[in-house]
Amino acid sequence: MTTAVTDPTDDVTAAFPRRPRAGIVMGLRAGQIALVATAGVLVLLALFSGMVPGPVRGLVIGIAGAAILLAVATVEDRPGYRWVAARASQAARARRGNTTLSRPIHLGAAPIPSVDRSIGLLPGRAASIQLHEHDGVGYLVHPHHGTITAVVEVTSPEFLLRDPVDRNSRVAGWGRVLAAATRTGAIRQVQLLERSIPDDGSALSTFTQLHLTTDPDYATLTDTYRDLVGDLRGGADRHQSFLAITVDRAHATGAVKAAGGKVTGLIAVWQQEFTLLAKMLPAAGLEVIDPLSARRIGEVVRTGFDPSSALRIPAGLCVDPAVAGPTAGREEWAYLRTDGAFHAVLWVAEWPNGRTAADFLWPVIFPSGVQRTLSLFYRPFTRAQSEAAIRAKHSEIIQSSFLKDKLGRVETLTDSKEMTDVLTREGELLAGHGEVGLLGMVTVSASTLDDLEAAVTCVHAAATAASMDLRRVHGQQMQAFTAAALPLGIPVVT
Repeated sequence: MTTAVTDPTDDVTAAFPRRPRAGIVMGLRAGQIALVATAGVLVLLALFSGMVPGPVRGLVIGIAGAAILLAVATVEDRPGYRWVAARASQAARARRGNTTLSRPIHLGAAPIPSVDRSIGLLPGRAASIQLHEHDGVGYLVHPHHGTITAVVEVTSPEFLLRDPVDRNSRVAGWGRVLAAATRTGAIRQVQLLERSIPDDGSALSTFTQLHLTTDPDYATLTDTYRDLVGDLRGGADRHQSFLAITVDRAHATGAVKAAGGKVTGLIAVWQQEFTLLAKMLPAAGLEVIDPLSARRIGEVVRTGFDPSSALRIPAGLCVDPAVAGPTAGREEWAYLRTDGAFHAVLWVAEWPNGRTAADFLWPVIFPSGVQRTLSLFYRPFTRAQSEAAIRAKHSEIIQSSFLKDKLGRVETLTDSKEMTDVLTREGELLAGHGEVGLLGMVTVSASTLDDLEAAVTCVHAAATAASMDLRRVHGQQMQAFTAAALPLGIPVVT
């Protein structure tokens, strides 16, 4: 008998399960089932009941056929009836003027952020977000979701240049961070956002002047490096990483009351949860720079809507949240225009199949010449929530398999893979591992619409290199952009 031994110098790999297929029976959603049932009733009434006059039967049968077509057809990666509903909603919002963004320009000095205020002129549902400042830290309260979020800027030394042992240790450390987030159920979501914004190269030039050697023996190399840095000025990108931790009021009611209730209690609960996570972040290779203040959050929001504004905001000068939102813009079906930038949001429909290395996202993080924002949304589940979700999915698969057998349909590899994923989840849960939901979204920005389409094509190619399937958001660009391009902690994983 031989035993396989894993070499610790090999890079760690992971396997992603297939994305669950939404559906009640045989992969059909509630809307599809309703349309098919309605079509069946109309056909029965038209052909067998005698209640429908002869001249009208053709019209009724045509309506039944249209209902079936809307139920089974797929348009832009979504069921036909949902595509029609989204188109109608977009047209209705455009008719009411809800797709046009504008606000008056107020001259004068920007006011100092107060303790309790709205974040300021964000479009859509995000307009209700309240920004509180406590001990120099900005907290975002989402009334619709009953959550509070604070944003922490983090940094990490290069990943690919590290040896495999260090990389494996960081991956395991991040797993422990997510496991700690499932501990109490108070954390609703952890959003890891990494973005690139334009940079004039001043920070790189300052760093170079401070750290280059003055040894005369290396004068030629020093001058060459200074020339290289000078050539890069104006064409460089600056990368920033943020961690938005969201606490759910509903799952922390007792702790909130014990800490004083309302916003003060929520802030205390958030600080308790973050204290534990902060101790584990260094093991994952993440160094906490600082929790963001209200004005720093305003700066992140402003540069998110208009990345070129990063070149106009002096270093160390933040933005008042009241003027952080877009000055003007328009939401279209497939893109969003705000101030001087065009944006398009894509989401990860399928993660890589099979075993995947820890650095598989590298092509998406560094696409050539593209300004983009990558957001990873983690939803920690408690053990009870995980058990309920696994039982429901297991029952759904068995029921669909039973119906397929009765209808004579053959089981596919996709069906068996889905059952294998559920059994794997159940085994890992019994072994003590917490479950975490994952959603990935990529926001692409450019100065013109043609450049945007070229950048989207480049990101799609990078996703193909990473063995991922990216799909574009249609009809919900503003809602998707606010969640994916800004670290506001808006819950998106249900």
